[in-house]
Amino acid sequence: MEEKENTFELVESRDALELVPTWEVEAWWFLAAGGAILLIGLLVFFLKRTKVSHDPLKEKREAYIAAKAELEAIGEGGSRGIATAVSLALRNYLARSMNEPALYETHEEFIGRHQGLKDLPEDVRLETGTFFGKLAAMKYAPEDMPMEGVIRDVGIAILERIHQA
Repeated sequence: MEEKENTFELVESRDALELVPTWEVEAWWFLAAGGAILLIGLLVFFLKRTKVSHDPLKEKREAYIAAKAELEAIGEGGSRGIATAVSLALRNYLARSMNEPALYETHEEFIGRHQGLKDLPEDVRLETGTFFGKLAAMKYAPEDMPMEGVIRDVGIAILERIHQA
């Protein structure tokens, strides 16, 4: 038998780095990066520009002035109307000056919440809670009695005590 000769030749191996594909920077990468930087810059600019400094003391003063004006504007009338107006004015003040949810709560929810008026001294908190209880009793009383502004004057005094605390 005749032996066949092998005709395969061994070829010199290439350098491995020649086989790795090269990465070329494309123009759209620059556009995408530039667009992202521009977008972030505009976002920061608009957020800083529209940010309004919040002064809690100014807000408390404005809430006090508005509540006092509301209370002084309450006219004479029946106990239900006056009690409702006084309660609403005081609750508005608490909502604006102390971020109290009292404006959106019923009387039972307000007195049942243990964290209610937590920033006030104990005597002012008790006096305020008692006054709100009297207002609730007047609002839901079976008869509407004529009042001579006593409720309004007590409401102004409570407002002064809360504001001073």
